[in-house]
Amino acid sequence: MTSLINISLITYFTLVSVIGTLGNGVILLAYGNRWNSSKSTSVIFILILACVDLWTCLIVVPAIAIMEYRDFDVPTAICRFYSFSKNLIIISSFIMSFIALDRFLNIAVPHYRLLNPRRVKLSRVCSDIVWLCFELLVNIIIIEVLDLLKNIERPNV
Repeated sequence: MTSLINISLITYFTLVSVIGTLGNGVILLAYGNRWNSSKSTSVIFILILACVDLWTCLIVVPAIAIMEYRDFDVPTAICRFYSFSKNLIIISSFIMSFIALDRFLNIAVPHYRLLNPRRVKLSRVCSDIVWLCFELLVNIIIIEVLDLLKNIERPNV
């Protein structure tokens, strides 16, 4: 039964990875060609979202599949990489929220452009820096806690 579940999970993760990679690749090709002619905020947001989702489909989903297949008995490097990369899913949801905000502002107040391409690029760089700092801080804390746990002497029971 366990091998049937593993085969099902591997099949599912493979399908998600292949379909997501193809879909995001098509979006990058389609919107990448529009980049020169239309530098709208929507195009920028969609390109960023496609890049994040492409990374997720190419790297994170196969890492999850490997971890599930091996019952999370994986080398520390894969485990740390996975914990670092899974935050891209949260970033995707933030980008979709910004896309919704951009669309709302274009409809509600069409003559006042709060989000222009320059501000979008600047906000992306700032959010990347904040995300990286928080991620590094969390990883440092985790490493310190693990070191403390290793140094604690366990009583003989």
